[in-house]
Amino acid sequence: MNRNTVEEIKKRIPIEDLLASYIKLEKAGKSFKAKCPFHNEKSASFFVSPDRGGYYCFGCGVKGDIFSFVEQFEGLDFRGALKILAERAGVPLVNDQKADGERDVLYRIIEEATVYFEKQLEVTKDAQDYVRGRGILDTTRKDFRIGWAPEGWSNLYTHLKKKGWNDTVIEKAGLAKKGDRGDFYDRFRGRIMFPIADTSGRIIAFSGRILKDDGKSAKYLNSPDTPLYDKSSVLYGLDKAKSEIRRLNYSILVEGQMDLVMSHQADIKNTVAASGTALADDGVNKAGVVNNLGLIRRLSPNVILAFDSDAAGKKAALRAAGIALGMGMDVKIADIVGGKDPADIVKENPAQWKEVLRATKPVIEFELSNVLEEVTDSRKVPRALQDRVFPLLAHIEKQTDQDYFVKMIAEKAHIQASAIWDDLKVLKKRLDTEAAAATPAPKTTGPKTSSEISKRIDLVERRMFGLLNLMQSAGVTGTADYVQQIQKIAGTSYESRVARAQAVMSDLLFEAESFFGTSQERWGIHMKELLFNFEEDVLNEELIGTMQELRMAEKAGDQARVAELATKCQVLSIRKAEILKQRH
Repeated sequence: MNRNTVEEIKKRIPIEDLLASYIKLEKAGKSFKAKCPFHNEKSASFFVSPDRGGYYCFGCGVKGDIFSFVEQFEGLDFRGALKILAERAGVPLVNDQKADGERDVLYRIIEEATVYFEKQLEVTKDAQDYVRGRGILDTTRKDFRIGWAPEGWSNLYTHLKKKGWNDTVIEKAGLAKKGDRGDFYDRFRGRIMFPIADTSGRIIAFSGRILKDDGKSAKYLNSPDTPLYDKSSVLYGLDKAKSEIRRLNYSILVEGQMDLVMSHQADIKNTVAASGTALADDGVNKAGVVNNLGLIRRLSPNVILAFDSDAAGKKAALRAAGIALGMGMDVKIADIVGGKDPADIVKENPAQWKEVLRATKPVIEFELSNVLEEVTDSRKVPRALQDRVFPLLAHIEKQTDQDYFVKMIAEKAHIQASAIWDDLKVLKKRLDTEAAAATPAPKTTGPKTSSEISKRIDLVERRMFGLLNLMQSAGVTGTADYVQQIQKIAGTSYESRVARAQAVMSDLLFEAESFFGTSQERWGIHMKELLFNFEEDVLNEELIGTMQELRMAEKAGDQARVAELATKCQVLSIRKAEILKQRH
């Protein structure tokens, strides 16, 4: 990889064209503006500059170029964004495996395992019969790279060892487990294998469905969390569905892999699957990594939940609905009856599946109808509404939307609207108290995976530490001065920032080589610009934190603290203005 590759990609993909394929842009003089995709806002504060090839949000401070946008929007690392943009630009990528870090090695061994499982399916009749019996066509099977993990304790492990892979990498990739006697055995055995990809299409994990039920093993087995795979930030099939979700402006969320595969086979390609992964309660986690529902929320605020019709499926659908409503999404429910799942319906009659999707209802209207149909004693209806409908209603942020459904409930259930509003206030207070009590204490050990760390580090900070390491590796003089400047700017946060960068330094070094190349003449100019940006970012962080403290002090009526923090805000603002003046 070299700087020419990055420059060629930038030359071929104007930033306004790329971002317009993700979000709605409006012309604003020489620039473009939009509502920021990275935080909720009512008016546009996100600006795109074609001249500079960058973007900046005056609301949340996020900024960057086409690479950082794809990283942030799609929840990818730099190489994932590079893959997507290179394919879009038609620029070939040539990677030097000698420079691979841990994550690159894991990607390669996961790909090796995927190819192995695919080949095993091609020579195993029982597995082929099962896949075809479920209605999956050979073209669909190949498209989704469905495979087979043969029975036996160490087939994959032995294959990987013959290919030269070591035990540490095999175990870290989640492909094998270490037994009590120190020997390794395959995690997946006797299972139909569904590879799970990130949004760039790189395989990062697996979900395996057992073929012969022994009454003891789980029906589905997923990969454990690894440096590549965090189940709360992945949805099965999103890499194949994302363009259709953007085009149609809604997504369909199903439960299992079979449901998704068959839905895509029926040409309903805006479908994604939870497939046993945990649906996170927020769009972005505490490490700044976008979660699974957050990913589809960025593509479209509209979602149809099409879970199985059994009790467990209904419960899962309503939980997912509550989370999605709380994220400001418009949620509809597909009414699947008769104990079937989407895969069964598609196999029998693809047209019927499309009819089910056309007949969806808003989740609150759907559950209200269920309550009024199932609860025949009118005296028990209010209680059922409190248990089943009001919690969904409480998750809706916009009062105008709440008002619409309150009127609907009042009319259909013959209850005074004022009584519903009173119950909602009590319920909201209780839910807020429970949420506060359930919130875990912040961890002091930092994020658990290098993926989380890499995505958490700000763009400027990543490139600054990457370039610094590149300069140190090349023996460039004066790097000690840069270290001192970074220490002075970062203050007490210096050590934690360095530790965070060191944990993913191979990734940062690769990114620096891609952006700044091997020509040393301009490294100093780039570093000076990064230091200016870094100081501005650190000041912004401190200013935002101080303003939050100021608001709390004002609420508490602590006038002495208010005066102190107001002065601090003023000092920080003056310093920020001085930095901007120096740059110009």
